[in-house]
Amino acid sequence: MPAPSLAPGDGAAPGVVTVEAALWCRRGDPPPMESMHRHNDVEINVVVRGELHYLFAGRHLVVREGQIAAFWAAQPHGLVHSRPGDACWVHVPLQAVLGWNLPEAEMGAIARMEPLIIEAGTIGERLGSMVSLWVEEIEDPATAGIALLEIQATLRRIIRAAAAQGPRPEAGDLPPGRIGHVMRMAQCVVDRFREELTIADVAAAAHLAPSHAMTIFREALGVTLGEYITMCRVAEAQRLLLSTSMTSTEIAAEAGFGSLSSFYAHVGAACGMTPRQYRRQGR
Repeated sequence: MPAPSLAPGDGAAPGVVTVEAALWCRRGDPPPMESMHRHNDVEINVVVRGELHYLFAGRHLVVREGQIAAFWAAQPHGLVHSRPGDACWVHVPLQAVLGWNLPEAEMGAIARMEPLIIEAGTIGERLGSMVSLWVEEIEDPATAGIALLEIQATLRRIIRAAAAQGPRPEAGDLPPGRIGHVMRMAQCVVDRFREELTIADVAAAAHLAPSHAMTIFREALGVTLGEYITMCRVAEAQRLLLSTSMTSTEIAAEAGFGSLSSFYAHVGAACGMTPRQYRRQGR
């Protein structure tokens, strides 16, 4: 009997794993993350003290003390391990970022979906001192625009610093436990989500039996393998809608959706609008 296929959206619950985009700031201990998630924001993290370990689109991402990470959070990600400390989080809706009309090179740095990691330096010092003020300002429509201007300047400085810094450092050691197996499975999905993957294919990447692989993946990340592959396909479709002139049929095929109707259903559920409306809004 052939292995069951991980078709787009098998067991998916987009409303559970997709977080509504909103301007949001926080400072303190890492917030609880019970599952992998994605949101159509640009996210900025500053680690003042401690260390954050993310699973980001199948890769192990470490943000160490004294570092800043910035990325487009449409890619599936989740906090899998952290050292208690002090950190800042800033989420800016992609629509707001697009409205800044940034230079093409700067938007390209965000759209590549490769996290930007820099040594915080003076940027981190400024950001750390400003976040508490932004938390108050974004609650008031009269002052939210002021905070947004400062966040825009901060993001642009991060992009420029990352370009000057060159390749990001290696991820480092993984935390103990099952995350090593889960990482290998997630990486398999990220590398091959455009294909018709089976559970056996993904389990083999971690040298596990399919039933055991499915269990530890869901226990570790809070989503099924089917949900995770759908998130990867939706993220790729969003990227192509915003950065290319490809047709919906071409994007559906390139992102790995088995049919045009599946593409419309899953992208529509994730974005809250049709793919055409999402593209128009982004431009």
